[in-house]
Amino acid sequence: MSIEKGRITGSQLMFLVIGILQSATVTSSFITEITRQNTWIALLIGFAITVFLLLVYTSLTQKFAGKNIVQINSIIYGDYLGTIISILYIYFFWLLVPANSRLMGDFLTTYVFSYLDVDVFIIGIIIISAYALRKGIEVMAKSSIVIVILTSLVTIVLIILTINYIKLSNFLPLLQIDSKELIQGINLMVTIPFGDLAVFLIIFPYMNDINQVKKYAIQGVIIGGIGFLIVNLRNTAVLGKLDSISMYPAYELAKLVSIGEVITRTEVLVALAVIFLYFLKISIFYYATVLSIAQLLKLKSYKPLVIPVGIISIVFGISMYKTPTDEFYSGANIYPIYAIPCVILLPIISLVIAYIRKLT
Repeated sequence: MSIEKGRITGSQLMFLVIGILQSATVTSSFITEITRQNTWIALLIGFAITVFLLLVYTSLTQKFAGKNIVQINSIIYGDYLGTIISILYIYFFWLLVPANSRLMGDFLTTYVFSYLDVDVFIIGIIIISAYALRKGIEVMAKSSIVIVILTSLVTIVLIILTINYIKLSNFLPLLQIDSKELIQGINLMVTIPFGDLAVFLIIFPYMNDINQVKKYAIQGVIIGGIGFLIVNLRNTAVLGKLDSISMYPAYELAKLVSIGEVITRTEVLVALAVIFLYFLKISIFYYATVLSIAQLLKLKSYKPLVIPVGIISIVFGISMYKTPTDEFYSGANIYPIYAIPCVILLPIISLVIAYIRKLT
């Protein structure tokens, strides 16, 4: 039974993928703190691994056409084990809702609205996302096109305005990185920014032409990956060591821009882009959470779950971390451990089992 009646086009899917990867650049400091000026190396290797994983995701979706990951788990592993694995996925999807709500709230209270409490922004973003969810996947997909275009323009403007601040010496020493740090950086790259693509195991089945899902998903990840690389290279070239110690390097970079009295305060543009990207990411994972729960419980609609899950997300978003430092420590050291099964291991195992048992 299909709970979601809406359908998205190939181009909308592509923009959703690009938007998820753009939102990942906001928290890239998880990785740059470890790999510093050589983050681009971990990014390229992580990208190659991600393309392989995306092929696994799309192959799994096409083999079980019209079915999302919860339904696929039930077919492959049976009712009991399949339910356990689906609960693991639900937790994976949901965890990113309060975590990213808190990250956005801390960003705004630290850099933009220091006189307001973080609770205000967490409650606000969940309410807005809940409204988007009740409109369905089609509205979120259309919103992603606008968000991707706007945030891309902000990126281009910042590159142009900071070109005089670029120092190629910031990439030195080139290719000198400890193997342990490189492995950790690659792991973080695959599980955090690129690992977010696992959410499309819920969304892929609702594309109007499932035979084209691989084409548009790959196009999205290539464009999004190139954009991610450009942002990383720009931040390193302009900020140098500050890139690896700043929680939001793009915002710090924008503060450098001052051309007479004409162009100043460009960090406001970055703040708006950050808000839009957090909204898109939170909405998609929020949607994946309620749709997965509804599918598991065999409900006719996910909409009755939107408000209860939203309330729980608000409570956890407010209470789950004491300081931004705790957030970044958890993101860099704890979250990747939880993400590995859902992002890497289970999709590969599921696809292998499906082919061996010739399941469809």
